[in-house]
Amino acid sequence: MGFTTSSNAIGLEGIGVGVSIGTAGYYAVGEEQEDNNPVGVDDTKQAGAFQHDLGSIFFEYDLGAIKFGLDYHVQDIETPTNTNVQIDLQDNNTGDDGGTNTVKATFENHTTAYILAPVWGGLYVKAGAIYVDIKTQENLATGGEYPNSDTTGITAGVGFNHEVQDGISVRFEAMAAQYEDISAANSTDGTKTIQITDMMGANAKVSLVKAF
Repeated sequence: MGFTTSSNAIGLEGIGVGVSIGTAGYYAVGEEQEDNNPVGVDDTKQAGAFQHDLGSIFFEYDLGAIKFGLDYHVQDIETPTNTNVQIDLQDNNTGDDGGTNTVKATFENHTTAYILAPVWGGLYVKAGAIYVDIKTQENLATGGEYPNSDTTGITAGVGFNHEVQDGISVRFEAMAAQYEDISAANSTDGTKTIQITDMMGANAKVSLVKAF
């Protein structure tokens, strides 16, 4: 009696696994709102952009005309620290330093469920839905803290797949993403909320894929 290691025998036909590395750019607008701001004090609002390297693993299933897949970032995405010096206009309008707020966020468990459809030759289009956890890290002179949150998003892009040999392929891919806005209330001061809007990103990466 002999043994076989074919993909059919062990039920792997149609399954693909891969790893990706690349770089991405992200943009968002953050605003801290306070219901009882004194006269002359506006809500703190600032836009920012940053670059971050990325690495992910993915699994997909080939249905012939399309592939369904799941991509997971093995690296967290960390924003730069934002520093905001508060001016105390209530102190006889002297403009004394009212303290410094520092805020940063870490995007964890960035997961994308996607559909990949070949177009012509090695060219393909790809679209999917994103889920990500957002962990906030803040030191607020204005008091309190903001809870962790999560958001969803959509992504779409194009790529090129080149099969090297024996089901091993190299892919080159460019994707854009848009994330849902989030809002959170200060844990110790209900008059303060923070809103993150216009979250978007774009990435370029190269992947190594093994199809069974």
